[in-house]
Amino acid sequence: MLCLIVAGCNPEKKAIKDVAYKYSVAMANYKVDDAESYATSETRNTTLIVARRMMKKVGDAYIAADTPATIKILTVDQTSDTTAYAVYHKETPSGKNFSDTLQLRKRNGTWQAHALIPQVKADNSGVKQFHIPEGENNQAE
Repeated sequence: MLCLIVAGCNPEKKAIKDVAYKYSVAMANYKVDDAESYATSETRNTTLIVARRMMKKVGDAYIAADTPATIKILTVDQTSDTTAYAVYHKETPSGKNFSDTLQLRKRNGTWQAHALIPQVKADNSGVKQFHIPEGENNQAE
């Protein structure tokens, strides 16, 4: 009964958080092959291909300075039976610390990382809005 009261015991939320964490940790530490098992087929065929290409250009010294990165899942928001968002915070030894949002999709009963949504913040209503830095000219030319 206590488990039903505590939000952390929600098995769906726990599964979403687990996949978000494992995918984010792998990507943050340049372990693209490890991230693949947590990604949707679309992500494997786009984001991870690009990441592998970028890895060929990144030097070992850069990776060594940027790892080990740590990840903390800040929030998990399941918006439908098949879509969820996890906000995570990344910290690295080089000080490249930031928070981003990861979209997850449920495919064949399994939650998978689907898309990184940079600079997205969730407002109190749960609606996702893009964050536009102050002072930038955001009008179409």
